[in-house]
Formats: sequence, structure tokens, C-alpha cells
Amino acid sequence: MSQTLRSPRYYRRGPWARFTEGLNYGGGLGQWSWLAHRLTGLGILFFLVIHIIDTFLVVAFPAEYDFTVAVYGGVFAGHYYWPLRWAFRLGELGLIASVLFHAVNGVRIVLFDFWPSGVKYQREIFWAVISIFFAVMLFVTLWVLSALLVAPAAHHSV
Repeated sequence: MSQTLRSPRYYRRGPWARFTEGLNYGGGLGQWSWLAHRLTGLGILFFLVIHIIDTFLVVAFPAEYDFTVAVYGGVFAGHYYWPLRWAFRLGELGLIASVLFHAVNGVRIVLFDFWPSGVKYQREIFWAVISIFFAVMLFVTLWVLSALLVAPAAHHSV
């Protein structure tokens, strides 16, 4: 009995394998800057969606808005929970970091649009972006987290 051979099939790797291969690409700082810019943009978009829903509650359901704002401050069911307050503060800090990096890196990208030969200095400009980011974030982090050193006066710790 004869057997018919099929032609070979094209093998396409799965999405996770393609994603991890992209992370292993040795594109250097430009690749990581591109990825960080996209991720911070998505983080800002995520916040904006939550913010729009949150602001909608002010008009449509004022009691739920008050409840939501209390939860942001660490109060749930009439009790203060410091881990909840810390979690939201760290989330705010992440939002500030996302906006700051996205803005400073965006200036870097615009600089390349208006100064094409600036690409020759991409590494130096990227390190300037990182330096500005960390210099500003150092002070912002201290300011944002310093409020957590003292529990709000109206509530007792659980």
C-alpha cells in the first residue's frame, strides 16, 4: 500500500513565544525606551478610564462616590485600614511615575522629530531622560509617602 506524503506545514510560534522573543531582542536602549513609553501610556489610559467612571459617580450616585473616596483614603466599612491607604498611595505614585516618564520621554521623541541628527546622541539623551526622571521622582516619592507616616486623625488604625 502506498502512502501519500503531505507537504510540510508552516509552523508559527505562539503569541507568548513571539512576545518573549521580542523582549530578548538586543535593540538596546531604544527598544526599552519604546516599551516603557508604551507601558506608561497604557497605565495612564487605565487611570483615565477609572477616573472617568469615578467622576461619573459624583453626578449619578453621590453616595457611592463618597464611599469610593473613603476607600481611597483607607476607610472601609467605617474602619481605617492602613494597608489599603498604602496601596492607593503607591498606586498614585505609580501614576505620577508613569506620567512623568511618558512626558519626559515624549520630549525626547519630539526632539528627534525636530532634530534628526540628534539620533546620534540617542544614548546620552536617554540617560538624560532617566536622570531627570529619577531626580524628580526622588522628591515626589518623599512628598507622596510622607503623608503615610501619620494616620488620619479622624480614624483609628485596625
